[in-house]
Amino acid sequence: MKPINVVIIENENISRFGAATILSETGKIQVCGLAKTGKEGIETVDQQKPDIVVINIDLPDINGTDVISLIKCKHTSIKIVVMTANSSRDTINAAISNGADCYYCKNNAREEVGERFIEAVMAAYNNESWIDPTINRILIDNLRSNDTADKNSLDLLSDFSNKEITVLKLAAGGMKNNEIANVMYVSEGTVRSYLHNSFIKLGVKDRLNAIREAIRLGILSFADMKIEEEVTQATQTRVKTNQNSQKDTAKTSNKGYKGWVA
Repeated sequence: MKPINVVIIENENISRFGAATILSETGKIQVCGLAKTGKEGIETVDQQKPDIVVINIDLPDINGTDVISLIKCKHTSIKIVVMTANSSRDTINAAISNGADCYYCKNNAREEVGERFIEAVMAAYNNESWIDPTINRILIDNLRSNDTADKNSLDLLSDFSNKEITVLKLAAGGMKNNEIANVMYVSEGTVRSYLHNSFIKLGVKDRLNAIREAIRLGILSFADMKIEEEVTQATQTRVKTNQNSQKDTAKTSNKGYKGWVA
């Protein structure tokens, strides 16, 4: 498999080398360039033509949002992952409107840093939008600011990926996060991220209201609340293998829909 090539533009030495180490340890990602200024970053991107650019907004010479815009204008296929501690609403909107595909916040708990950062980079590579769950409140508040909401922000919030819609459908069918993860062959953390992103885009705080709002907007239908029943039962049967008798398993597979799963 061809490695995913990444250039990192980050002025802080610890963050720059730390990010490079995290990505390299995946075995799937190759860091092909490091830069600590915007000018150096643009030159490195022009030379290396990576799949993904990881960039900090707060660069010493050029504003990171301007660097994003320049890179996107010259290399439309390159995906941009913002990696910054700056989570102000205006900065988020500026980065997204200038072409950022994913937004990762460095202020995560230590045990979540690596997992979330890799999720952001892989989401960008797979042409998906990924927004760090730690900034959910900022975007939700922005969505609810009525007339003051920025058009670009609204465009982002209505842009669902296929996987986000799949997770919503599976959740509507009554699946728990671990069951959804089993069906989609992803981690529970990834499922949570998809749900968090959907919450942001729908302007809600929880799963139940997300599904209600998705139905109201036509993203899901009432039928979706039951179409995943067979998949749910198959997953439950697999998880309980060697724990129940054949009779009990058959009985489980014949049960009707049980409604919401918390």
